Amino acid sequence: MTEPHPTLSIDDPANVPESHIPSVYDLFISVAAVISISMLIWQWTLPDKSEVGELLLIFDWAFCLMFFLDFLRNIVIAKRKLRYLYTWGPFDLISSIPVIYGLRATRLARVFRIVRLVRGIRILVQVWSRDRAASVVALMMASGIATIIGVSSAVLHVERDAPGSSIKTGAEAAWWGVVTVSTVGYGDLVPITKSGRILAVVLMVVGIGLFATFAGAIANIFMRQVQRSTNTDSIEDRLIRMERHQLEAQRALHRHLVRLEQREQAKVSDCDD
Repeated sequence: MTEPHPTLSIDDPANVPESHIPSVYDLFISVAAVISISMLIWQWTLPDKSEVGELLLIFDWAFCLMFFLDFLRNIVIAKRKLRYLYTWGPFDLISSIPVIYGLRATRLARVFRIVRLVRGIRILVQVWSRDRAASVVALMMASGIATIIGVSSAVLHVERDAPGSSIKTGAEAAWWGVVTVSTVGYGDLVPITKSGRILAVVLMVVGIGLFATFAGAIANIFMRQVQRSTNTDSIEDRLIRMERHQLEAQRALHRHLVRLEQREQAKVSDCDD
């Protein structure tokens, strides 16, 4: 008798290695999948080889690198590695292929990111219904990534035609956005227009608040996990005590019923005599 072919099921822990409560890493990958699809939709509305499109393509390569590393991680932690490679593995691998100019087949690989989008939305919905602190982390991740991409695109739009501007290409805008949101500020690329400087201030403030909120939320999640483990131990002890008390009560009730039965039998024997 042959073994049935494995079916794709999101709820199957053999197919999805992380079937437990989603971790911060799971939230990050889920948010990245949602932002990646949103960014692809934005790219489809842009003309070919535009500077904003080049900027989005750089971020797309970053997402693809993260997805490929996630694919390798899933192989390592999967309980049934071959089953994962036969089910979700190919989808995860193909969805991590970036667009390469001259190879039209790489554009089709973007379609497979819908699979990641479905799983990402499922994880985010699960987290939202179970853990509001983790939901805050996911929301901050989404807003942070979206802010970096959006502000970098806006600065590129207002700076590329300004005389004397140093931000004229998608690569320069991507570098400036990452440096600014991390509050490093090398100073090699700076906006010179009023709109660009206002956007820079927004990105710096968002960067400071993002890292502070992210650190606080992570600490809160870790503290509550410790509390949950402590409470779980105490609940287990209470359950053990309750089982012992219940067993003792059952034994006492049994002894009482035996005595009553013996008394009834003694009364019946006295009446017969």
